[in-house]
Amino acid sequence: MLKKILESSTQKGINLKNIFYYIVNESGLTRTEIAEKTGLKLSTCGRLIDELMELNLIYECGEAESSGGRRAKKYDVKANNNFLIGVDISRTKVNVLLLEINLEIVAEEKFEMNHLFTPDVTLMKITECINRLLHMNGIELDAVLGIGISSIGPLDIDAGVIINPQQFPAPGWKNVEVVKQLKEHFNLPIILCYGEHSALVAEHRLGAVKGCVNALHINKGIGTRLGLLLNGVVVRLSNAQGALGQGHMVVEIAGRKCSCGNYGCLNAYTTIPAILGEVKKKLKKGDDSLLKYKVKDISNVKFTDVVYAVNNDDPLTKQVIKEAALYSATGLSNLINLFQPEKIVLSGPVYRELPLYYEIAIEKSKERYKRLYPDLHVVFSQGELGENAVAIGAGGLLFDTLFEK
Repeated sequence: MLKKILESSTQKGINLKNIFYYIVNESGLTRTEIAEKTGLKLSTCGRLIDELMELNLIYECGEAESSGGRRAKKYDVKANNNFLIGVDISRTKVNVLLLEINLEIVAEEKFEMNHLFTPDVTLMKITECINRLLHMNGIELDAVLGIGISSIGPLDIDAGVIINPQQFPAPGWKNVEVVKQLKEHFNLPIILCYGEHSALVAEHRLGAVKGCVNALHINKGIGTRLGLLLNGVVVRLSNAQGALGQGHMVVEIAGRKCSCGNYGCLNAYTTIPAILGEVKKKLKKGDDSLLKYKVKDISNVKFTDVVYAVNNDDPLTKQVIKEAALYSATGLSNLINLFQPEKIVLSGPVYRELPLYYEIAIEKSKERYKRLYPDLHVVFSQGELGENAVAIGAGGLLFDTLFEK
């Protein structure tokens, strides 16, 4: 029944959509509050709310505090009648979530990416995951409103195409029509969006930046990804292939060469490849390290090895991490000076698995931005939704697009 309302172009259908959308996103609203938000007359709003209740799409979830008269009823959505799929495609893994309409997770499947996961293999595996999640939870495809796919860039989000991301473990990731290919299996609305945008959507709706007006979400791993919340809205630039720079802010004019061809980019100093490059260079020079005894071939040093060494107080790797964190702090302070966020979520394996890096980046960025804005207070966190934030947000963005029509 919700699908019929979503497809309606009548004024009544539009009003029903607006009421339902506000209830989904702000549980516990009263009829008066819903009427104020939608601009509808209270009597009209009341009739439409009654209709949504009769359709089993919403229910009374309690009563508001009394202001002297009869207590007003509050409303929430029936979350288990309609569902969303959220997908997170990264270089290292794919996460597929089955979500209730309020973005609560029903079930999930994950699989690791490796040299065998070409686009065709990956999309077939995603298709299998979706079908299995629905089957195992007794949900018909007709109850699914759509699929939101988040990925690293560059992307053509309007065309639903992953253009040519760097450092995927398998070949073929160039001009991949992910939306078109998945539509061959699922006759549903499907969108493609940037991972960090969707992660920020999720944290803004459910997690660490709920209620914020200005905030940043930064993922540091093989690359750098940025999500930006300004004036309460997640910035989504149509066909912005670089998606807000993706770590190519210059922090050293005559610095290291970046994978993009320029010199001195943040990615060339602060990411997993940059850290591994510096560690290997120092090991080849003969500097002492725990890694000499842990890894036989220096060229095979992995990020997990660096994490192990840092956490075991290894001087060489700790020095590399400290230097990388200083550059990260420079990038953070630049962003803070530009956007003055209330909160910043620092996610991804570099921030998550290296506490030393995380702490130095925060401490030194504070020292820098406080010189210009001494009264500005920025709250840093690693988020509340963990690795599921991207896929949750992808489902949330898909849901939003259904109500934009």
